[in-house]
Amino acid sequence: MANLIRVVGVGPGNPDYITPEAKNIIAGADTLVGGERLLRDFARSGKEQFIIKNNLSEMVEFIKKYRDQGIVAVLASGDPMFYGIVEFLKKHFRADELQVCPGLSSMQLACARLCISWHDAALYSVHGRKMEGLVNLVRSNPKVIVLTDPQKNPGLIAGELTTAGISGKRIYVCENLSYEDERIGVYSLDNIPADLGKSGCVVVIIDE
Repeated sequence: MANLIRVVGVGPGNPDYITPEAKNIIAGADTLVGGERLLRDFARSGKEQFIIKNNLSEMVEFIKKYRDQGIVAVLASGDPMFYGIVEFLKKHFRADELQVCPGLSSMQLACARLCISWHDAALYSVHGRKMEGLVNLVRSNPKVIVLTDPQKNPGLIAGELTTAGISGKRIYVCENLSYEDERIGVYSLDNIPADLGKSGCVVVIIDE
């Protein structure tokens, strides 16, 4: 029987935020799969590696090959069950072939930094996804938390909301969470600097 594929959430980025369980799985894995940054931060020498780029089909074949030779761990930023890689893997592997180790999400860390609860928030991601639906979500919810990407940054989001006639919102922009250059700012829809969120960030949109 083939080995289970371990999917490991490594948290928001800084190694201090990875769980002991995740560390143990990575240490015990024979093969690691992940983005270049994650492999650089968490991989150790002596392990077979596959760098995820725009090559998901190749990744699936790589996993199928190496899971018969040892333990494969797929590293995922944040939590792999929130807009993460698990849903893609389930298209190619059965759920009982996957073992998921959850991680601390950047949304959780953002809310902790702001001392804002998130149990009553609407959650959304535009990271590698279309922005359709975000305007209506913000219009109908007093608190929305959004994962962004470098293209769909806070300034673009604010512009979309303003164009749709939305006002009276406060926006928190949380950049580089967990890293030394972490930065958090609070803005209104009409005063967000255009250069914010170039590396992706968490945006919290709440009623003023």
